[in-house]
This record gives sequence, structure tokens and C-alpha cells, in this order.
Amino acid sequence: SLRLRMPVDTVGYATTPAQIDAVVAFVDSLENKHYLSNARAFPRMTKEIMIGAICPHDDYLYAGPTYVHVMRRVRAPVAVLFGVSHTARRRNIRNKLIFDDFRAWKGPYGECPVSSLRKAVIDALPEDLVLVSGEVQAEEHSLEAFIPFLQYYDIRDGRGKFSAESEVYTPGTEILPILVSRLEGALFRSAVDTLANVLFGEIHKRGWKLGTDIVILISADCIHYGDENWGGRNYAPFGVDREGYRKGVEQDLDIIKSSLVGSLGNERISIFTEKVERDDFQWPYKVTWCGVYSIPFGLSVLSRLSELIGREAPEGFMLRYGTTLDPGRIPLDYTGLGVTNINTLRHWVGHTAIGYW
Repeated sequence: SLRLRMPVDTVGYATTPAQIDAVVAFVDSLENKHYLSNARAFPRMTKEIMIGAICPHDDYLYAGPTYVHVMRRVRAPVAVLFGVSHTARRRNIRNKLIFDDFRAWKGPYGECPVSSLRKAVIDALPEDLVLVSGEVQAEEHSLEAFIPFLQYYDIRDGRGKFSAESEVYTPGTEILPILVSRLEGALFRSAVDTLANVLFGEIHKRGWKLGTDIVILISADCIHYGDENWGGRNYAPFGVDREGYRKGVEQDLDIIKSSLVGSLGNERISIFTEKVERDDFQWPYKVTWCGVYSIPFGLSVLSRLSELIGREAPEGFMLRYGTTLDPGRIPLDYTGLGVTNINTLRHWVGHTAIGYW
């Protein structure tokens, strides 16, 4: 395909180099103390390369600090992206991995090519597991949110090149975008095993190393909370005062601590599903994390891939947790970056950055 995937969300997300530069510069000044305390608490991150991560896809003015904690640690020129399909339920899509058919995705600096890995993966997967739909991928913002950050660090770390004068971008990062729908019963496990085996075969064939040459990035925001501006739904089981906020945050941190950090294995991943998912296609949330499918699937692939490679189980570390209320909205409105929604006790979202080593 010769088609270029254009950004679907232009409010809240960087569309120019100046916008993404401003976000990273501001966040670095804001988060420097966090970078240092994380490195002290988890020295492994200063010695080794991150092999996977969970990262938000919310508006940059709200979630910018969380994104940067993950994206500044991406070193691999190929990123496998596991995203959320916010429209799969409405389109009645289930038991599918959804691939795009674009040549490249448009980012602030230029084009971000889709990896040749896509064809190898699609060809090797069972046909009934695969849905190739540019349309479903084109309407979904959960993966495009990564592109500006991938391009920024790609240039900063010298993989890609950008000339501000001529505005010519030579990309050094490629992506393999995959949206994860609900995978029912035994299909989940077999889809994980199949995809992990295919990726392992390609890594082996190409002489790649996990983290250095290929990284797995999972798109997910944490709790969506409140009783206002949620399309008429009430997501406020603990009420909408300060106490409700505190309990909502506490619940997020409990989910993270019990299932997403530490040594990653099937048991921990199933704790996540147990805490977050209702076994119901129409309304799958016990807790409104939009990563209800992308997180367990992406982490299971990472875990299985590590096993096949013969390395120890990935170890997760929470680099950052924040909400749209705290640290709140970063003051970069002058850049033209807006927000898509309010941030109040009646409407807020949690974000986490978790790296795996």
C-alpha cells in the first residue's frame, strides 16, 4: 500500500516539531527529580536496556510527564505497538488482532515507516486471527500518540536525522502497530503463543536483541473516573469528592503493585485481568482502564518472548503514576496544544509509565 496514515487527533497531541520539543523540554525540567529517584530505587534501569513498557495515550498536556518516563528509555529502532481499539465493540470485532495496511504513519517530523515485520507476522498468524483494516486503525488514537515521542527520541539519540532548514526527516524508527480486541477463552493463549513464536523467529533470523533492536510498547490509560462528560455514564463508585479521588488513585496503585510490577509471569498478568475485566463483551470493565485487553495481551507476548529467548522473566518497575489532576495540566497552551476534556473531581483519568527490563 502506498497510503500514509494521517493523525486522527490533532487536539491534545503534537503535530509539529516545536510542540513535541516544548513538551519534552518542560517535562524534563519538571521530572528530573523523579528520573534520579527512580534510578536510585531501581539501579537495573541505568545498566540495562528497557525491553518493553506500558505508556499512556491521553492528551500530552495531561499525560506528558508519564509518556516521557517511558519514551526517553526506548533504544530500539523497531517498536511493536499494542493498542486499544476504542471502536471494536461498536463494530462487533472480537477474537482478532487488527493490523493496518499503511506504508507509513505521519508524525510531526515526517513519516514513520511501518516495519517489514508486519508482513512476516501477518503471513505466519492463523488467518482467522488477523483483521487487516486501515479503516479501524485510522480512526484510533491509542497508537498514533506514540509517534511524536518515538520521532523526537529517534532524532535525539541519533537513530534518525532531521534538518530544521530543509525539514527533511530520515527516520530511524519503524513501527508494527497492532490493536488488540477481546480474545475469548483458549484463543487468548494460542494467540499469545503464536505471535511470540513468530516474533522470536524473526528476531532470531535477523540477529536482533530484545531492547536493543526491538521493543514492545503497550498503550493504556488507567482509571477513567467521575460522573460528568463520560457520555452519560457514571464512573464514580467512590463518589466525586476528594475522598473519592483518593480511593480511585489507591485502586490504580493497588492494580499496578499487585499485577504489573516485579517479576512478570502469567500469574501476575491474570491478577490484572481478575481485577480489571468483567467477562462481558458489551461492558468489559470492573475498573475503567482502557488497557483491559492491550495490557494482558502485550505483557503475555513480552513474557513468552523472553522465555523463548532464554532470558529471565521481565521485571517491571513503575516509573511514574499521575492523573489529569496531579500533576495536572502542564502550562504549554501557548504551543497550540489543547486538551480534549476537562480535569475536575467529576472527570479525571489516571496514567502510568511502567518499564520492563
